[in-house]
Amino acid sequence: MKRIIIAGLTLLFTGGAAAQNHYTIQGQLSKVKMPAKAYLIYSYGWSNQQTLDSAKLSGGKFTFKGVITDPEKVSIVIGESEDAITFYLEPGVISIKGTNSLAHAVVKGGKINAQNVVYYKEVMASGDALSSQLDETYKKATAEQLKDTTFIAALYDRAKQMMKQRDSLKYAYIMHHPDSYISLEALIELAGGDLPITQVGALFKQLSPEVRNTPVGKRLGNELFDTGPTSIGSIAPDFTENDVNGQPVRLSDFRGKYVLLDFWASWCGPCRAENPNVVKVYNKYKDRNFTVLGVSLDQAGKKDAWLAAIQHDGLTWTQVSDMNYWNNAAAKLYNIKAIPQNFLIDPNGKIVGKNLRGEALESELARIIQ
Repeated sequence: MKRIIIAGLTLLFTGGAAAQNHYTIQGQLSKVKMPAKAYLIYSYGWSNQQTLDSAKLSGGKFTFKGVITDPEKVSIVIGESEDAITFYLEPGVISIKGTNSLAHAVVKGGKINAQNVVYYKEVMASGDALSSQLDETYKKATAEQLKDTTFIAALYDRAKQMMKQRDSLKYAYIMHHPDSYISLEALIELAGGDLPITQVGALFKQLSPEVRNTPVGKRLGNELFDTGPTSIGSIAPDFTENDVNGQPVRLSDFRGKYVLLDFWASWCGPCRAENPNVVKVYNKYKDRNFTVLGVSLDQAGKKDAWLAAIQHDGLTWTQVSDMNYWNNAAAKLYNIKAIPQNFLIDPNGKIVGKNLRGEALESELARIIQ
């Protein structure tokens, strides 16, 4: 199942200077009496997971205090268990109350957390219910069913339809809640999918001035409408990185062809899910003055995983990486803080498209490549 929120696109808009605000989290699990530790975690369950703080759980109670700049989605986890709750860290007092489980606790406090309750009911609840049903169907499947490609394809199709429906509900939520900070996050998630960039920009303009002028809103606005070095119409910044054989490859070596500059990684689920689409368009247009240059954000010591992913996904075009994870030099040059991301570059080295995926990529190539 595709997990919503791309370590990806949330990371893209973090950072930047803003006023610091104090927060207090007061937690209580009335039936938990054993001493333990609670952990405050950013990007829980993702490759960029980071523990922000820890607190003693005594008599079922725990407290976190600190300062933040922008609101952030965080999780609290008890000990080494998978019992967790996710909410928005924002200024003020936030209470988390439950009995013996964080997962079923209630979060109160903060404007954004109140908006998130509405968002869950209107957007996420139906999809979560179907996802649970699909998971249960998969768990109960016999060994014979798991080998049945028709059975697996049917599950995949139901999951795919669920994701499409959820994206439609996100779109509707944004339209009906232009003053909600959650609408901004939902738009960031849609921007990481198949929604054309022009439509993302139109939705952004419908958000209230209050939401657009938050630090995250301003950074998204800059990404959508900037005239910086990686904007559409600019000459793609040149770089050199080594390929799978350790040989240097320059982006400018591909001048004279249309190039899809594709940022991805073997550990990135959404990237791997998109790879079949890239393979499809590559095979269709590779003999028509088009190629792909893959830049991997894999980590030092994980070259085998990178090479295995290339082979498994059938990525037969040139692949490069400096194995520096999020500090990849080319990724930093292109301000990549989320993957997958791509840039379509024309034969003159000019950027003519960004973040084209699925049908949008094939449609754009059909339009410009004769």
